[in-house]
Amino acid sequence: MKTSQIPFKKNYILGVSIVLAAFVLGLMLVCTVRTLKSYDDTVKVRGLCEKEVPADRVVLRINYSDQDNELVDLRARMEQSDQTIIALLKKAGFSDEEIKYTSAHFNDRYDSYYTSNIRFRYSANQTINVFTSKMEEVSEIQNKIDAELLKHNIISNTYASYEYNGLNDIKPSMIAESLENARTAADEFAKNSHSKIGKMRTASQGYFEVEDLDENTPQIKKVRVVTTVEYYLK
Repeated sequence: MKTSQIPFKKNYILGVSIVLAAFVLGLMLVCTVRTLKSYDDTVKVRGLCEKEVPADRVVLRINYSDQDNELVDLRARMEQSDQTIIALLKKAGFSDEEIKYTSAHFNDRYDSYYTSNIRFRYSANQTINVFTSKMEEVSEIQNKIDAELLKHNIISNTYASYEYNGLNDIKPSMIAESLENARTAADEFAKNSHSKIGKMRTASQGYFEVEDLDENTPQIKKVRVVTTVEYYLK
């Protein structure tokens, strides 16, 4: 009698163990499926950061041209005009290191026009550049140098282009702010969808854009960056 009960007990224990193992395995499978499914639930948001910064560098360009039938006379007049412009720039407070220019570009019109259609054979074009961080000085001379050069029989066209070179100094704080704005957008989405934000899945930083604030204030720059972030939802 006792001998017959031993196989029964062994089979009973084995059966119970198999059932428990199957139950645990099924429970783990359900948890795994739920976990994997939760990884499919994500939200992708963008965080914008914009800053207005003053330009820290300006290039002032002074263009002028002249013409003559005698090349020697034209060359001499162009050189004299160069010296006149440089003298005005130095008087305005710019140094030799800030003033950059090369020899004027000369053109023989006989190479491309019929002789009867032109009054002067030779023409010349020149550009004198000023690379500086002296914003006030540039603004002041830009408003009057063309009129001043007319007194010396020089017809010029002057314009300035402003630059911002301090981007590396503000990049870290702007990236941090864009990430914070992205997180705020993700939190708002999760709140409206009755879920919670999990870990960050992916993130990509857009290009930094630097442009004029508007056409009337090129000396003020608008810096912009957009960061795209994807979060898990739980």
